[in-house]
Amino acid sequence: MTQQHESRWSLAHTGNRVLLAVAAGVLIACLCGGSDLPVAVQIVILLAVGGVTYALVTLLHRSRR
Repeated sequence: MTQQHESRWSLAHTGNRVLLAVAAGVLIACLCGGSDLPVAVQIVILLAVGGVTYALVTLLHRSRR
């Protein structure tokens, strides 16, 4: 049996999952930036969305194995 290599662009790589999570967090934070939310709340939203996105993508990737 030969071992199949994952594409470096797939979500199998931790760096790609982190990049996706950061992009999702920044997108949501920018959308919240148009509102009158304080900066501290926007940062918390960015971190929360990024963390949830990373966890969700990681769980979905592991369940496919």
